[in-house]
Amino acid sequence: MTKLSRIPQFFKADLWTIDPASVPTLQRIGIHALRLVIAVALEFRHRLLDARAAGLVYTTLLSLVPFLAVMFSVLKAFGVHQQIEPVLAQALEPLGTNGEEITGKIIGFVDNLKIGVLGIVGVAGLFYTTYSLIDKIEEALNAIWLVREGRSWGRKFTDYLSVVLVGPLLVATAFGLLASIHSHTLVQRVLEIQPFGYLVVWASQLLPVAILTTLFTFLYKFIPHTQVRIDSALVGGITAALLWGLAGDLFATFVTRSANYSAIYSGFAVMILFLLWLYVGWLILLIGAQFSFFHQYPTAYLSRLLWQQGTPSFRERLALSLLVVLTRRYVKGDGPLRVDELAVELHLPVSLVEEQVEHLEEAGLLGLMAKPEGISLTKPPELITVKEVLDSSYRGPATDRIVPLLAGDQIGELLRRRDAAVQQALTGQTLRSLVEPSTSRDS
Repeated sequence: MTKLSRIPQFFKADLWTIDPASVPTLQRIGIHALRLVIAVALEFRHRLLDARAAGLVYTTLLSLVPFLAVMFSVLKAFGVHQQIEPVLAQALEPLGTNGEEITGKIIGFVDNLKIGVLGIVGVAGLFYTTYSLIDKIEEALNAIWLVREGRSWGRKFTDYLSVVLVGPLLVATAFGLLASIHSHTLVQRVLEIQPFGYLVVWASQLLPVAILTTLFTFLYKFIPHTQVRIDSALVGGITAALLWGLAGDLFATFVTRSANYSAIYSGFAVMILFLLWLYVGWLILLIGAQFSFFHQYPTAYLSRLLWQQGTPSFRERLALSLLVVLTRRYVKGDGPLRVDELAVELHLPVSLVEEQVEHLEEAGLLGLMAKPEGISLTKPPELITVKEVLDSSYRGPATDRIVPLLAGDQIGELLRRRDAAVQQALTGQTLRSLVEPSTSRDS
């Protein structure tokens, strides 16, 4: 096999079967980073990130001005409403002079929108459009995190209200602080002293990236309706912030070289560039969320691939692993676990664990407990045999075994001997014996 022919094999199989613990630290970091990048790249084919980004662009067009109006009202209560325009200008900076024009028009719309004269119906519509934008973001992030159900209406109201109140205030405060630092007399004097001047300039260039990282991390941590570790949210936040900076430079270059578009589209060129930048921005947010997801569940891509392919060995291992976790809690006298807690224990996506739990519930091996809420064994682990668990991993009844396909049914006899051998090999093996190996020896 030539070196070129080994490349596809490496990316399809070898990369995912390497044990990172068996290689040096630098190689281990490189393997994890390469897996993250490839898994996210492949998600464009499976999770339709581009389609979701386009949907968010449409929602943004409908709710941008109402959202900014609500944000303006919130910031005005804290006396920092003047920061809306510079923050918006910063976000649209890659559009160049077009960005300044769009910023001015949007701020003009917001200024003309008088909340006090809208009436109850108007204010309700204003808050609904703001709610719909955050709701669409949650739906997109929940899809990436493979969460089946979103927040309840009550949770949406309280959590979304927190995002609307806290998020804009933090961003406005951060950019206001950045502007005041640059204009401060003491800072100007420090800039004249070297090497402190270079350090201050370097730090001021990194500060916007740090603000963006904090903003994206906040979204990845609190918007998805699942438990997101802070380190995984931070990985997604850093990725999205770096991509935002890179995309901004590339888009600014594209805008400066696209003067012909103005000649073709005339006044519509500004709107087209604005829509393109909105699409790029939402795509970056979704890509960062995908990095966050795969960082928290590093085996998720391969696990989902095996699950979709219906690999029997993977289903058997997942069923046994899940039941062993619950058996250990049973032996210790601990209570049941929720599905999301099981997913964290197994380092697997919530939806994948949830689907396996449903199969085991249908088989009568697991049950949903009310108090305390969670999943638990339906009977003592010493009464659940390993053979019973393995049989439950296959979907549907084995009715095909009683239909002879050839005269004499030699194949059926062969399979029955195999099943008998498996039954004999697993005699006395229960869930308790997997947790306490001495149990199988005593039996």
